[in-house]
Amino acid sequence: MARAKNNLLLAQVSGTIGKQLTVTQRAGQVILGKAKTKKGKRYKFSPKQLDVQSRFTDATEYAAVVKADPDMVAAYMAVAKPGQNANNLAIRDFYNAPEIHELKTDEYTGQAGQAIRVRATDDFRVYQVVVGIYTASGVLVEEGNALQGRSGIEWLYTTRNDNPAYSGGKVRAMAEDLPGNQTFEEKVL
Repeated sequence: MARAKNNLLLAQVSGTIGKQLTVTQRAGQVILGKAKTKKGKRYKFSPKQLDVQSRFTDATEYAAVVKADPDMVAAYMAVAKPGQNANNLAIRDFYNAPEIHELKTDEYTGQAGQAIRVRATDDFRVYQVVVGIYTASGVLVEEGNALQGRSGIEWLYTTRNDNPAYSGGKVRAMAEDLPGNQTFEEKVL
C-alpha cells in the first residue's frame, strides 16, 4: 500500500484503474493499493476463514450498537487519532481483550477487610474487574467486583469474609472490556 501526497492527478480519483491499481481516499490522504480480485462462485471458505468472517460480523454488530449511542461515540472519539472514527475503534476494541498485568495478594491473610489489587488495561477501557477467592479444594469463599482507582488501571477488591483455611487456595481475577472480552488471572495463596 502506498500513500500519495500533493498529487494533482490522484486528488479526486477513487476506484480501480486497469484491474491493477485501487485508489482510495481516507482522512484527506490518497491511498494506492493492489486491485482486489473477485472470488469465483465456487470458492469454498475454510473453517478458519468462516470463523474470521463470523467474528468480523460480530465486531461490526458491536460497532453498530456503539454508533447508535452518542455518549459511546463521544467516548471513542475522545481517544481517536487522525483518520480514525468511532466505528474503527469499536471494531478494534472488539478484537482486543483486556490484559491483567498484576494480581497482588501480598496483603491477604484470610481476614475480612483486606485488599487484593489488580492492574488491568485495555486498548479502550476496562469495564469491570471481578475477584473470586477459592479454598484449596476449589470451593468459592467469596466473589465480587473490584473498585476502580483514580489511575484507571488499578482495581481494589476488599475481602468481606474470613477465610481461616486460605493457605493453598487461590485468588482469581477476571477483567472484562465493553465488548465483553474477558481475561483471567489466577494466583495460588
